[in-house]
Amino acid sequence: MKKIIQIYFQFISILSPSWAARQAFSMFQIPMNKKIRQKELPFFETSHGFKVPWHLEKIQCYELGPKDGSLIFCVHGWESNAACFSAIAHRLADNGHRVILFNLPAHGFSKLKRANLKICAEAFLAVIAYMNPKEPFSVVAHSFGSAVSSYALSKTTYTVDHLIFLTTPDQIREVFQEFADFVRLSQAAFLKTLAIAEELLDESIDQVRVSTIGKKLNYQNLLIIHDTKDKVISIEKAQIVQQHWKKSRLIEIEGTGHYRMLWNPEVIQKVSEQIGILASSV
Repeated sequence: MKKIIQIYFQFISILSPSWAARQAFSMFQIPMNKKIRQKELPFFETSHGFKVPWHLEKIQCYELGPKDGSLIFCVHGWESNAACFSAIAHRLADNGHRVILFNLPAHGFSKLKRANLKICAEAFLAVIAYMNPKEPFSVVAHSFGSAVSSYALSKTTYTVDHLIFLTTPDQIREVFQEFADFVRLSQAAFLKTLAIAEELLDESIDQVRVSTIGKKLNYQNLLIIHDTKDKVISIEKAQIVQQHWKKSRLIEIEGTGHYRMLWNPEVIQKVSEQIGILASSV
């Protein structure tokens, strides 16, 4: 299948770079794997679910912990779902926090077929607005969710207490480049793909960088946890982000991988320690 896709895009890149760009951007927005893992199913069966009205669909949300606990949002990554945070969310709820999780557009049980940074950021902001926080809240995000969270919050005046990125990308342009290399887009088609993205975002693609977005956010602190051998997003991306964000620190870990880290006891403990335990839960 990979070879067929590459031959197809090589051919249409020559025939029509504009057509190839439109096809590539459309494909880029489709999560290829929406399968919910067996260990994630119990979360959906036992957690309190609710839906947030939104113009594209009702956003599927889930809540753990006491209603009067400090508010924490969990934002999952690409080709994942809310339940990937179940181990972390349950620990935070046990610590007395009110934890809100949700499926990004085109993920989990979403009926949508395509998603992108802008749509996902808008969905996250819709969930925050629905919760209507009166005090600073915290955010725990994974992978693509780190980009979604920082991009979304940079468009608001919310005050964020703790920000935790469990792996983070940096330049969105690099993500497009990796995809273009995978499908073997010509340079002309690649540049036209970037132009489509810029029109969607209404800003230069080179300005959409997690490392530089931090200066636009109101936040108390940022903790990044990233595996040194992560094969999906290299540790260098996290190092660059940490160097640019004030009030931030990076914990480099080993042996957790990209996805498994969300279930790793050491990672869960570090997240718990960063956000803290509410006195009422002790």
